[in-house]
Amino acid sequence: MGNDWRSLILMGGRGRRMGYVDKGQLIYRGRTFLNRIKDELLPLGLPCVISTADRENLTGEDGTIYVKDIPKLPDGSGAGPMGGIWSCFQKTGAEGFFTVSCDMPLFRREMFLALMDRVRPEYDAVLWRTRDGRIQPMCGYYSRACLFSLTKSIRERNYQMTRFLSQLNCLVVDTSLEHIPDYWFTNVNSPDALETLKGRKLPVLAVSGRKNTGKTTLLEQLVRSLCAAGIRVAVIKHDGHEFEADVPGTDSRRMKDAGAYGTVVYSGTKFSMVKEKEGLKAEDFFGCFSEADIILLEGQKDSDYLKLETVRQEISTVPVCRSNTVLAYVSDGKVEQRAAAADKEAGTETYGPAAVMTSPKPVYHFQDTDQLTELIVGVLDGHF
Repeated sequence: MGNDWRSLILMGGRGRRMGYVDKGQLIYRGRTFLNRIKDELLPLGLPCVISTADRENLTGEDGTIYVKDIPKLPDGSGAGPMGGIWSCFQKTGAEGFFTVSCDMPLFRREMFLALMDRVRPEYDAVLWRTRDGRIQPMCGYYSRACLFSLTKSIRERNYQMTRFLSQLNCLVVDTSLEHIPDYWFTNVNSPDALETLKGRKLPVLAVSGRKNTGKTTLLEQLVRSLCAAGIRVAVIKHDGHEFEADVPGTDSRRMKDAGAYGTVVYSGTKFSMVKEKEGLKAEDFFGCFSEADIILLEGQKDSDYLKLETVRQEISTVPVCRSNTVLAYVSDGKVEQRAAAADKEAGTETYGPAAVMTSPKPVYHFQDTDQLTELIVGVLDGHF
């Protein structure tokens, strides 16, 4: 880690499109944008600096330092992100800042962790490029070597970030390399954008297929890969048998045997709840995972949920799920896509001319973890 790297939250804007409100104090899922970002930054162990329009020489209870933007526009307002970065370099001895805008409430610490490994003395900045080809200047690393170009741009009153970046030696990292979802870069800077954020539905993807085709193994490797990128995954598995949730002899089992309607056992970090209820479905549990980025289901082959279907040659080369619910097949060999049993039963199979017109679904091998992870990240981005 650098000798004096710091994290920097840019919070000096006027919030004109948001009705001149402090965007850092906007609420999403019960927490302010600012606190959501700080909660991600503080575990990195870097001193945190906040660039503001009007607060100076303040230190928060968590050690966060507030720095007032120095450069001003003719109307007295701040000089935007460049002014904030310049002011913080002037007021601190930082070697470099990992910078994020306060209107990016979906920011994750992994977005900085992946950049830390790529910082080199020869780079003035290390920035992300999303899958649409856009460089994301509001979430990246800026070294003190940027100060000359920052000063020049401010003196010329040219506050366009694209022009400023063109003067730097930047390393650009593609989000696809680290499986960073592009929607994490969303700037919420208008009431409509805030409503879109609040209305976003939690994506659900099932890993389905015939028995003994590797569903659990595939699910495990996908969860591991997604979590490594910082994606929060919840898994819901259906058990066709009436499993025993309370182990005989435990206190919770004793309470159940005594006639309790339900039991909860919890510690400082986790809890387990058992409740008897008839007719349960997977969607009954979605609300338990509001913090998740995606819910993965195991099974549910007959459902309408989007699916990855597993196919094993030794079991059958014929898929069992309706093809219109399948995102892709994961197989160790051939997949007879036009002979899906579920399509035959539903009367939606495609043969002859219709089969030619129907685009086949992609087929991946069980070891294609990176490609499958990117496929799932595409589902995440598509839900925003």
